[in-house]
Amino acid sequence: MKLFILCIVITYVIVPNLYYRKFSNKIIKKVSSKEKIIALTFDDGPDPRYTLELLHVLKQNNVKCTFFVLAEKAGKYPSIIKRIEEDGHYIELHAYKHTNDIFKLPNKTEKDFSKSLRIMNGLGLKVEFFRPTWGIFNPVTFHCAKINHLKIVLWSIHAMDWSRWVTVDYIKNRLIKKVKPGDIILLHDGRGAKNSPLKTIKALKAVLPALKKNGYRFVMINEVYSNFKV
Repeated sequence: MKLFILCIVITYVIVPNLYYRKFSNKIIKKVSSKEKIIALTFDDGPDPRYTLELLHVLKQNNVKCTFFVLAEKAGKYPSIIKRIEEDGHYIELHAYKHTNDIFKLPNKTEKDFSKSLRIMNGLGLKVEFFRPTWGIFNPVTFHCAKINHLKIVLWSIHAMDWSRWVTVDYIKNRLIKKVKPGDIILLHDGRGAKNSPLKTIKALKAVLPALKKNGYRFVMINEVYSNFKV
């Protein structure tokens, strides 16, 4: 019995995540470019407590980014989705709810994709890219993305901004000191520890001007798809 359980864990959890996160050349993790360009991305929204304030900071700094939204929240807050679009940002799919694919059976994964895309289409959004929650795959995650013509995007730098232990200064220092040309940056405008997105927003007020001063240009996922390094 123990051997059977171990085989299930290896097959359903370890193998797909090791392959797709470390070895697959089909997963987008970085932009390949000689220019100092970076892609700023936000997960887990929209959230009325944080997303609107984030949009204000982005607008002040004339920065465009990509939002990987939860379809359930997108359907609940269509006015925020409209505002994101009006501000010129790019909206893509994160999941239906923020649940881990490890704990989903294949048919549940398929249903979540279908439900999510119906909501997104109903909001007038043409989804082209997908980021799995926690960047975790089960054996059918990639297949479901592929049959729905979605390209999978992960990241190359993460500020761990969802954690209660991470400070505003840590986020600032990590992004200003560690970012390199071509990085895809993962941040959050929803969920995480209590009020974590507020720390992210506060950090960005210093980070965005600093990175622009250092010569970086912010791009959206769709703008540089042909330059992705996988």
